[in-house]
Amino acid sequence: MKRRYIILQLLGLCSVLPVFMATVSAQNNIVVRAQMDSAAIMMGDQTTVRLEVSQDKDKFVRLPIIQDTLVTGVEVLKVSKPDTIDLKNNRIQINNEVLVTSFDSGLYYLPPFKYVIEDDTFETQALSLKVVPVPVDTTHAEFDIKGVDAPPFVLMDYIPSWVIYLLVALIVIAAGIYAYWRWGRRKKGEEIIDEKMLVPPYDRAIQALHELKDSKLWQQGQEKAYYTTLTGILREYIDERFHINAMEMTSSQIIETLHRNEETKAVNRQLRDILEMADFVKFAKMRPLPDDNEQVMRYAETFVEETKPEEKAPESENQTSEKTE
Repeated sequence: MKRRYIILQLLGLCSVLPVFMATVSAQNNIVVRAQMDSAAIMMGDQTTVRLEVSQDKDKFVRLPIIQDTLVTGVEVLKVSKPDTIDLKNNRIQINNEVLVTSFDSGLYYLPPFKYVIEDDTFETQALSLKVVPVPVDTTHAEFDIKGVDAPPFVLMDYIPSWVIYLLVALIVIAAGIYAYWRWGRRKKGEEIIDEKMLVPPYDRAIQALHELKDSKLWQQGQEKAYYTTLTGILREYIDERFHINAMEMTSSQIIETLHRNEETKAVNRQLRDILEMADFVKFAKMRPLPDDNEQVMRYAETFVEETKPEEKAPESENQTSEKTE
């Protein structure tokens, strides 16, 4: 670093980071200014050109257009976004920064930066940049040129292409087998579901109620599970028996819908008692008496029995009875 300072001072510069400023004043109190953090840098170093314009708030200004290079040999690394400062008294100042560097030694003259304000053009004064070559230290011994580094080991470079194709084929075959297996399981599951759907809603509901009774949930203190299962059985039965969306309806909606059905009028009150008791247990955390738990089961069985669809007599039996008569 000391050598760097000495070189810059020998070039007649006042400091390592001198400030070079150019200011242009114009009519209507418009001032444009350009300054550089350092007028001399070492090759590869960077310095910042700071641009300013002071003007009235009501005037439109077009900032300088900055390309990749200011001049040949001076490259632009970054252009900051404009920063506006309120100067009061209806005045503003717009600041902009341009980060530059150079990799060739020499003295460079940077052209003025042009601002267009309304219909007038204003220019800053030209700046100069001195780029000093990096000094070579001759006190140290010379070093040999580095040898060629060995390339990194990449496994794919040593695998024949036919092995890759074989692996891809095996993956495709495995994916096909897995897809066929999944399809077979889903098909089997659909067959199981279809077999279940062959059982009439009445038979499934009665069987489910018997299984619920045998589970003795409420006797074990699981009243909420007992009533949730019971109402679920009834909702599924009503859904399939009367073709209404009971699974998505509230208790009052189910009661109101079945009240208009001639087949359910006689037992609609019992169903209402079941659903109301279930709502109290599930949402109000009420603990009913054992008699109540047994009664709702009797009501549920009665509802299913009373709404059981009538079985049609076989045609052969009807014909035989007609002949006998």
